[in-house]
Amino acid sequence: MKWILLCLNLALLSGCATYQESISEGLTQAKAGDWNAAESTLEGVLNNSQDQLLYYLEIGALAQNQGDYERSNILLEQAETLSDTFLQDNFSNRSWALLSNPRQGDYKGSGLERVYISYLKSLNYLALAEQATISTEKLKLHDAALVEARRIDIKLNEIRAQNPSYQDLDEKENQAFYLKALNWLGDFYTGGRDTDKFLYRDDAWGRYMEGLQYEISQEYDDARISYQKAAELYENGYAKQYDLSGLTAERAWLDVIRMMKKGGFSQSEIDTMAENKLSSDMRNTLAQYQSGQSELVVLENQGFIPHKNEMTLLLYASPRSYSLVLEPLHNGGRKEDNDIFRWFTMVYADINPLNLIANYKAGGAWGTVSGVFTKRVILGPAVWQQLNALSVDDLLTTRAIRVTVPYYPRFTLDNAQPHLSFATHDGTTAPLSSGLRMTSLADIALQEQLAQGQRDIYEGLIRELLRSYLAYQLAANVKDEGASLLLGILGQVAVFASSAADTRNWLTLPAQIRLTRTPLAPGKYSPEYKVNNKRFALGDVSLEANKIKVWNLRNPH
Repeated sequence: MKWILLCLNLALLSGCATYQESISEGLTQAKAGDWNAAESTLEGVLNNSQDQLLYYLEIGALAQNQGDYERSNILLEQAETLSDTFLQDNFSNRSWALLSNPRQGDYKGSGLERVYISYLKSLNYLALAEQATISTEKLKLHDAALVEARRIDIKLNEIRAQNPSYQDLDEKENQAFYLKALNWLGDFYTGGRDTDKFLYRDDAWGRYMEGLQYEISQEYDDARISYQKAAELYENGYAKQYDLSGLTAERAWLDVIRMMKKGGFSQSEIDTMAENKLSSDMRNTLAQYQSGQSELVVLENQGFIPHKNEMTLLLYASPRSYSLVLEPLHNGGRKEDNDIFRWFTMVYADINPLNLIANYKAGGAWGTVSGVFTKRVILGPAVWQQLNALSVDDLLTTRAIRVTVPYYPRFTLDNAQPHLSFATHDGTTAPLSSGLRMTSLADIALQEQLAQGQRDIYEGLIRELLRSYLAYQLAANVKDEGASLLLGILGQVAVFASSAADTRNWLTLPAQIRLTRTPLAPGKYSPEYKVNNKRFALGDVSLEANKIKVWNLRNPH
């Protein structure tokens, strides 16, 4: 029985590569714009039960990039079913992940990913509507796109109900001193970090896309309401949180005003709104919209959302302060090592007073300073005695325990200014239009990881303590001293080598989305989109009066 348990334990200790390393070849092909090859590669890598949701997400996005919109929607609908927010965890699944590593558990996705399933599906339906030749089929497809817009609304309302709003954060910032003091005391055991600031609480771009879908379907009052929700979100904190231009709010307010015109609002109401919300340049843009015009809307989905890496921490005991200490393992030279150190100090390092005191008691004045480079988990005398009874204190003082957590390396977004130009078929000139970054999915993903950093480290700590304790006990229960020593060394090496973090996320999502909207007289055009000396041509298109054409452009570079 003892040897059976040993074999089981060693089986549980098997590690695996990070998610990004697993799909590296397929991701490289996608970044080169070879969507078909990327799909073929990823199909083989993701064909397992744990990554089933990721399979539908990645392959569904790649199918859209190939123009296979119907198949893309079938795949994304499968992802929709799997990504339910309230999906119950399977006990055996979570137990296996706890004993081995979190990559062994089923991937369930994030709030951001759930929202962008519907975003991609809505674009698929718009593309299919463009291809439809029968008016009833076109109408049906536009209605399907609206259904996805409403799904975005429902999902964002769920997310908003679970998280503090931007107004809540402002109220917290401006609250009375004694309330701040109480919050400060409560932060002792949360690392002193206000993770609420990093939460994905709503999505201004998602709200804006709802407005666009309603406008395409000529439901102007619903479009106005959605555009206004987007404008208020950009204005109240979304643009600041994700490092977007203040012009994002103005662009959304401009579209609110346009819908007011179509919805029968009085001229005085329209003028007041324009005066209060738009700069003179944006009012000039508003003046370009005339009755009976058509409009070309370019959605540039640029780049790829960043991948997570794995950070290694060493766990050891500090008996004098009745605490456990974690510190990053790095060489301090390469960019990756510097990123690890910066992420650790930003998310985990000891900054609250209780931990500073414990660091001081453990190491004097230098101990206090060294807390910048460590994270201390204070257990107290009572818990320490329980660890002592289980011999866990011996475990922690005789061997190194490796804890791994996910983090994002530094990245930079492409800040190029895109331009949209037109060759007209009648010899007239059309205005040159510039694009505007409306959202950064890269920044949203990074901040979501910051918000859950404390949870990651405590789950990782519990997992590695449990695995190390199992290996320690198996070796300790072998009576033969030589065999016990050998098993102890093997167990220690196996646990150390197999520690892993869950670095999975939907990597074929774009890093950012840029918007270009151009009102034009009805007619035939040959639009060309230029960014970073790369040119994308839509071909010859006919724009109809009072109609909007959406160009969904996937730019991998």
